[in-house]
Amino acid sequence: MKEVLEEVLKEVIPSEELRRKAEKAAEELERRLKEKLKDYPDLEFRFLGSFARDTWLPESLEIDAFILFPENYTEEELERIGLEIGKSVLDEFELRYAAHPYVHGKVLGVEADVVPCYKLRSAEKIKSAVDRTPFHHEWLKDRIKGKENDVRLLKRFLKASNLYGAEYKVRGFSGYLCELLIVFYGSFENLVREAAKWRRDLVIDVARREVYRKKGLKNIFVVDPVDEKRNVAANLSVDNLAKFVEKCRLFIEKPSKDFFYPEKEEIKDEKLEKELENRFIYEISFEKPPIVEDNLYPQLERACRKISEFLENNDFTVVKSGHFVKGSTCMIYIETAFDKLGKIKKHFGPPFEVYEHAMRFIKKEREYKHFFEEGKYVTYVRRKFTTVVEAIEDCIRNHWKSLGADVGEKIRSGVVKRVLTPSPETKEFIWDFLKLKA
Repeated sequence: MKEVLEEVLKEVIPSEELRRKAEKAAEELERRLKEKLKDYPDLEFRFLGSFARDTWLPESLEIDAFILFPENYTEEELERIGLEIGKSVLDEFELRYAAHPYVHGKVLGVEADVVPCYKLRSAEKIKSAVDRTPFHHEWLKDRIKGKENDVRLLKRFLKASNLYGAEYKVRGFSGYLCELLIVFYGSFENLVREAAKWRRDLVIDVARREVYRKKGLKNIFVVDPVDEKRNVAANLSVDNLAKFVEKCRLFIEKPSKDFFYPEKEEIKDEKLEKELENRFIYEISFEKPPIVEDNLYPQLERACRKISEFLENNDFTVVKSGHFVKGSTCMIYIETAFDKLGKIKKHFGPPFEVYEHAMRFIKKEREYKHFFEEGKYVTYVRRKFTTVVEAIEDCIRNHWKSLGADVGEKIRSGVVKRVLTPSPETKEFIWDFLKLKA
């Protein structure tokens, strides 16, 4: 394992040339911010995040500059002035949204974020999530020293399997969580060996140096050292926790550089199309609503769940569902066990012993005669839908309000079809959705 890690380290440590470029950009951004903040003498700025702590990867260089506002500023003032400062100090910019808007752009060709937040005395008084960042930096800055390259190894290890990032699209490990785990376990190697034994009911208290199990806990809990009520791993899904644990076990068993690079799987068109002929995969494509990703992906999950429930309630067995976003288009995929149902189904009534209910049942006008099964009244009724497409179309046309505030509006005019030949844009997603092997 040590030999493999030494090899990977050569590729995850930024080169001297890249460091010089980063430092030059940071110096220029610092100069611009000092000049701009002369207009706002009660504001200050700090470089925070992975760049400030030297835990960044060569392919992920980004300078995070936080503008600290006194508490007497309103949130509207913080946003307005923060955006104005960000726009004025970056060479090119775009607005992005997290807890509140911030400015993303470049300085001398290096990506940078300018983020407004409040300067608080205690992390317990935060007004938005970004207000914690200065406290996180203070707690980590000295403790992470000497372990920066272990953080880099962990980030690359996670990135290779799309497990890096706490945003809802990924639901993986945040950069802050990575650094806490390295501080707690001391090295990447120690973390991997211990994580191979992790369970979902585990509590890792970083500040107290404790690990213990908590009965009833449904997912791992990493206690934030600056706010003990907060779980730093709250956004990590249990499935991604399982993937990480499995990856650690496999890496211990047979260490290889391959674990640090995305697996490029060959897609075989003929095999894919043959599989699609024998499975029932349905696509709902619709225009992407103009909302941020952390609002979009929970709504897409909700839409998948609600459409699946609708199908199940109409006797269609759902195998799985998923979603995919490409450019300005969203796609929801549903796999069912079959594509058609018979026109009639059984409708069960009460047992014959329940006098009043039984009489109401037999007096009701029905298309078919009733009969008995195991002492219960039974009759036949016609199904509203006999094909999956009919059912999905009814769901998105008539029940769109339940599919997410923004997604529902767009999906009501979506197109539903069975997938037999995937487009070039969706081929890779569908190959993975079907869990095919090359």
